[in-house]
Amino acid sequence: MMRRFARRQDGSLDVTLERPELELIRDLPDQLRALYEGERDDPARERLFPRAYLDPTEEQAEAEWQELVHPGLMEARLDALTTLEATLAAAEPAKRDRLVVHLSPEEANAWLSVLNDARLALGTRLSVTDETDLATLDPSDPAAPTLAAYAWLTYLEGELVDTLLGGLPD
Repeated sequence: MMRRFARRQDGSLDVTLERPELELIRDLPDQLRALYEGERDDPARERLFPRAYLDPTEEQAEAEWQELVHPGLMEARLDALTTLEATLAAAEPAKRDRLVVHLSPEEANAWLSVLNDARLALGTRLSVTDETDLATLDPSDPAAPTLAAYAWLTYLEGELVDTLLGGLPD
């Protein structure tokens, strides 16, 4: 598989994507916004905004924590979506009908946040576990296209993490 991320000398990153990949990523902000603002009892939303207190006798502490922390978490996630959208809008043509997106270190972190949320939400919807074998998808399985998207998002997130870690001093 082609590497998508490349570090530049100034510490920024270039992301090279095929058009269908860019379109998949371009759809994420609307889907994630709907999830963020959706029903609190949605399992995918709960995965992204887990409870701080699992003990049912701590409902007051949970409510206080949610009131204190949730708005900041939501704001950071929405800002990351806006950043992703802005960087995608600035995509430039590259060789072989690909597109390149330039990312500052802060924008790369926003991408990481969005990719992680998308992957976690999709994995929850698909009931992905450690035992799920994404390497042998059955094309006749109705969930195969969505599982393939999940596998690709997982790969892309992993490559971004590897690229970011590659720029750290030893």
